[in-house]
Amino acid sequence: MDCSAKREVEEGMEEGVHESEGLVHESESEPNLAGNSSGFNISESFLEKRAIYKDETEAYECFCTYAHDNGFSIRKDHHNFWPNFRKIKSKDFICSKAGFKKSDDHNSGKRKRFTRPVVRTGCPVIVRFVTDEDGYWHVKRFIESHNHELASPADRYLLRSCRNVIEEKASVLKSMTDAGIRTVDAYAYLAEEVGGCENVGFSKRDAYNFIHKKKRTRIEIGETNSLIQLFKDRQVEDHMFAWDV
Repeated sequence: MDCSAKREVEEGMEEGVHESEGLVHESESEPNLAGNSSGFNISESFLEKRAIYKDETEAYECFCTYAHDNGFSIRKDHHNFWPNFRKIKSKDFICSKAGFKKSDDHNSGKRKRFTRPVVRTGCPVIVRFVTDEDGYWHVKRFIESHNHELASPADRYLLRSCRNVIEEKASVLKSMTDAGIRTVDAYAYLAEEVGGCENVGFSKRDAYNFIHKKKRTRIEIGETNSLIQLFKDRQVEDHMFAWDV
């Protein structure tokens, strides 16, 4: 399976879904569920796990775990607020392949050096949570059937919504790279410690991005401090020179 097909693009859908009364569970007549040949009803598995969630974080993490276990990635979509309050009334979580990428009409006649693979298929999978007066989250709508192939167990660690550089492993990466160890070797060490790349919790690319971000932040802080020191020195030499942060 092409790993690039598991990449999630953080963009909203062009069209939403309509609200309905009560819990709605929809399933296509011929769902395409790769790696699910046993006929296991994944929607019932998710709906029966929990009936109530205390907040958005718990609801998202539960659906994210469910998605990872079944081979697809998710993203947050539309949400509505209660009238006159900045409090969420309902929120949708959708498959990362929902919607379609907008075509680039400006470059349609030009030859591109690199073309990103098509990752959106208009997948209809969605779970809608609604909140009650006490702030608890409930599942109101769930569509289970995908229109694309799901990730195999060997590729599920590449799913974007399930990748996260947790603080403990981030500290190891930072310490090792600060000591002069290459990022690729630091990642290999983490993978060896947990029994393989699939158990690290993030990809090698995530590790490179994390280290690059840390280095960039460090450079920006250094440049800021240098500029402040320059202003201080200038003020000592020229009492008419004034500055403020």
